[in-house]
Amino acid sequence: MSLSDLKDQEVPRRLLRNILQQNRVPNGLLFWGPEGVGKQFAAIELAKALNCTEGKGDACDQCLSCRKIMSGNHPDVKIVAPSGKVRNINVDTIDFITELSAYRPFQSEWRIVIVQDADRMRADAQNHFLKTLEEPPSKTAFILQTAFPQHLLPTIRSRCQAVRFGSLQPATVARILQREHSLDDKAAHAIALVSQGQASRALDLVTTNKRESVLDMAARLRAGEDPLLLSGVFVSHLKEHMDNLKSSLKSELESGATDEGTREDLEDQKKEQDAYIEGQVRRDYLEYLYLFETWYRDAWVFDVTRDEERLLNRDQAAALAQYAGQEHSAKITAIEKAWVYIERNLSIDRVFRDLFFALAA
Repeated sequence: MSLSDLKDQEVPRRLLRNILQQNRVPNGLLFWGPEGVGKQFAAIELAKALNCTEGKGDACDQCLSCRKIMSGNHPDVKIVAPSGKVRNINVDTIDFITELSAYRPFQSEWRIVIVQDADRMRADAQNHFLKTLEEPPSKTAFILQTAFPQHLLPTIRSRCQAVRFGSLQPATVARILQREHSLDDKAAHAIALVSQGQASRALDLVTTNKRESVLDMAARLRAGEDPLLLSGVFVSHLKEHMDNLKSSLKSELESGATDEGTREDLEDQKKEQDAYIEGQVRRDYLEYLYLFETWYRDAWVFDVTRDEERLLNRDQAAALAQYAGQEHSAKITAIEKAWVYIERNLSIDRVFRDLFFALAA
């Protein structure tokens, strides 16, 4: 793989190639745009290209450096992600990468620090990180990834070269789904539209029953079933799904864990695993809310325009036609409130109970 494989991102691809060709690497890069459109892929490919010992202006995928980066074992490429129950990047993490970057790279020309979901940096952590950007260490490049650049300090944004990523084309996402899961054209296109150009979301929708569950709940609420009973059914489904997700993630993490180190090291490792799992669970809750929002957004749009081409759930136009004349704005507001409550770690029983009563009104 190389930067040439970065799909539907002509401007980012051209900017990154210019950086490589001119050998003028900024100490701070801000990759911003929707989730699942190639920001992480571009960051890894840039790290490979900067440290490749064989390629000229791109990664060769054959040298030892490229292979180590691809396997996640390169000592000079560090990936930082939010941790803890509230999925934050704290001061201790920033201090660690600052101290690490003070040393010369161990094996390669460049040390690359990739900060995922950089908007999750706490305010004090951002201030600590700003000091590092103001006096950047040589031969260290920080790549910040975020879908919400406005949550970063203006001073951080001003010290990074911004690289904007757009959504993928539906046709691109559909091709990915057909390649990975052998979907037919109609099914692949339907999922691609709902995913809004985010390949990671589209792949998740194919491998889970999230969309089917949401469509079922929306239909039953529309039919007048008791929202209290339905919220109980839905929360039970969520908890079963999350238990399976936790079990799967735990097995995956434990298979790559090591028993080496002190007792404190092992305890820290377990805490990091638990934090990662909790973060993935919360993301899944928010994905369900996203699907509810796209559904009721489409109901509103179709009620006003009667234009199927404007719908995300285009394959469900007949069902959406039944929502004419409803209080669409109140339903969207209720979903947005539920989003905030999930972020604040409120009980999902309460969140979805209140949401379902609002959607049933």
